[in-house]
Amino acid sequence: MKKEQIIDHHESFKVWLNELKQISEEEWIQPMEEGKWSIAANVSHIIKWDQYSLREILPHAKEGVELIPFPDFQEFNGAAEEYAHRVANQEGLIEEGVQTRDELITYVKGLSDDDFRQAFKVGDQSFTLEEFFEDFIGHDKHHQEQIEEVVSAEKA
Repeated sequence: MKKEQIIDHHESFKVWLNELKQISEEEWIQPMEEGKWSIAANVSHIIKWDQYSLREILPHAKEGVELIPFPDFQEFNGAAEEYAHRVANQEGLIEEGVQTRDELITYVKGLSDDDFRQAFKVGDQSFTLEEFFEDFIGHDKHHQEQIEEVVSAEKA
């Protein structure tokens, strides 16, 4: 995946986030399916992983570096869900997501083509910087599709 593609993804993700401001507050916080997260929790989950990457991984991702493992997923994601429902409001969370994507775009713009080939580890998982971004973009798309299904079903 090329640098421009990564930047384009993050730019279009910001547009998509802003479109979520059209969702009613009720739809924003209700579970997308029985026993599943709300749209708010999904968005918070994405943002919190972006922020974690910006703080804990990307500044240290250099050739051969071994970083600490990712935090416990259940605990981390639970905290993101709690944040979405108890701390942030809809507009504030969306704005936080846009700002976080701006930070990612700035980071990516500062990278050279060689930087994307740097290999590092997070715990026992190996990545190049390019693979790391590809994984997180795939994660974005997975959650976007889930949310889009719910939003389009509500409109039907």
